[in-house]
Amino acid sequence: MKTREDIRQEILNRIKKIPDKPSDDLLIETLRELYEKCILLKYADDSDKKTSIRAEAPAAEPVVAEKKQATIDLFSSRTASQTESAQAIPEKSVTKENKEPLKKPNESVAEKIKQKKITDLKASIGINEKFQFINQLFEGNMKEYTVAVDQINSFSNHEEAMSYITNLQGIYKWNADEPITVNFLELVQRRFL
Repeated sequence: MKTREDIRQEILNRIKKIPDKPSDDLLIETLRELYEKCILLKYADDSDKKTSIRAEAPAAEPVVAEKKQATIDLFSSRTASQTESAQAIPEKSVTKENKEPLKKPNESVAEKIKQKKITDLKASIGINEKFQFINQLFEGNMKEYTVAVDQINSFSNHEEAMSYITNLQGIYKWNADEPITVNFLELVQRRFL
């Protein structure tokens, strides 16, 4: 059982242990740990007595209450009363400045993901897609597929990649209208957004 001050001290100590040039994996892991500790800190009892928070909690567990709880944004500057009043506003939100309804984007999550840049083409291709590409686009030749993806990853711009893909289309006789070809070309395009 930890007090609020113990949790706060753990957070500060963990922050001090972050190296100057951490790897991406280390940053992600550290941020996850800090987020969990921040949740514990937010709900820790303000008094000096011990809280009923477990130190080894792998993730914050939701608290079941009689009334529906609102989601909590730890990184927001809003107070609890501001958050509650903001949640009480009906679905058509109105801005204070111009009293016009806020527009909600019509894009689905899938559409937003399709517009996101890919940094590594090989890492972003799932295993099912990989075998579809190998079997349908590269005539079952895994080595050719691997060389092609590595080559596309190494290009510095979209024009170079498309020139290379045009050569591949000629060699393997890809049908540009087939969904698998369109999918591959979309992934390549996202690589160079």
